[in-house]
Amino acid sequence: MRMLITIRSLFLLSCLWLSAFSKDSLGQQKDFNDYPDQVAKYLERVYEKSRRRAGIHPQVRDESPKSWDDWQRPMREKLHRQLGIPQMVTSVGEHQPTVQLDPPQDLGDYVRRAGVIETEPNVTIAFWMLQPKSEGPWPLALFPHGHDRIGHKTTAGVYDNEQQQQRALAEDRDVAVQAVKRGFLAIAPAIRGLSTNGVPDLHERHGRRDCRSHLMHCLLAGRTAIGERVWDMQRIIDWATQLDNVNSQHLMMMGNSGGGMVTLFTAACDERVKIAVPSCSFAPSVSESGYIFHCDCNMVPGLLEFDGLPGVARLIAPRRLLAVNGRQDPLFSVSAIERAIAQVKAAYLASGYPERFQHRWGAEGHRFYSHLMWPYLMDVLKD
Repeated sequence: MRMLITIRSLFLLSCLWLSAFSKDSLGQQKDFNDYPDQVAKYLERVYEKSRRRAGIHPQVRDESPKSWDDWQRPMREKLHRQLGIPQMVTSVGEHQPTVQLDPPQDLGDYVRRAGVIETEPNVTIAFWMLQPKSEGPWPLALFPHGHDRIGHKTTAGVYDNEQQQQRALAEDRDVAVQAVKRGFLAIAPAIRGLSTNGVPDLHERHGRRDCRSHLMHCLLAGRTAIGERVWDMQRIIDWATQLDNVNSQHLMMMGNSGGGMVTLFTAACDERVKIAVPSCSFAPSVSESGYIFHCDCNMVPGLLEFDGLPGVARLIAPRRLLAVNGRQDPLFSVSAIERAIAQVKAAYLASGYPERFQHRWGAEGHRFYSHLMWPYLMDVLKD
């Protein structure tokens, strides 16, 4: 009996140790390149590493110099095509987005309003708009959320219960509230395919993943899910930049996880975004051996022709880009993130504005890090 208790105690201790170990170090312990040799060789061949560099600016490749704008323009047009945006333009036709706003809610030092925008026929995107009571003009900020059906609500400080509120505040998720208190007009939209506004996984055909179901329908139509999200953000920007007391010269986007991906792609496609702040999403598309770091719904066919996500980030230069990652985030490899940092740094150096790209490491996992973001952003606004 005593031996049984001892064995049980050792088992419980080992479980506790493994739990703590995985929580603190999981991101460092995963081998993101651990494919069988035959698979690794296949991935290396189909990805054709030499092709990945085709989209890199000549100055970054240490080849003949070329105008940064002359390089970016065709690459941005190509990214639009890869995202399926021309197909959306054709499908939408003459549709003009309409916006409906609910009466304002007075929350003391700011006002919050619920709204809906129809970005294409039969597609409505809910959002919250948080407006300062201070005199404008106010800088404008968009806060796309990640894989969270109520993400736009928690972003705007709207909670269904106390547990949601406690988690949101513990992980700095109420970023729209943080922004409006700093003088921004803040908009927190529900992201298509990540909220309740996508194509649901009927009969669980796509692994009980609504975002994957939505992606598959997009691909069948020549679209991408991330392309639709970029489209939605651009229609919101069209509307919001025309509001009274908005200073559109300081348009900022910030998002965590999938919201960070929406931030990166929108900023790459739309030069109206002056400051991009992706959180826990900045990483190469694949590891050295081809492990895909990001969710299926962020897939863009042929993205490695841009050198993956670092190539997308290069299209933001020389506008400001602040990328934040958590060192204990289990979804990414620290070494892969550092590789992406070096690649994007080289691009910003070639653009002539190396100081406009910054990277910050948070000490924890997959979350926002407000103390790393806002000091930088407020300094940028002062400049």
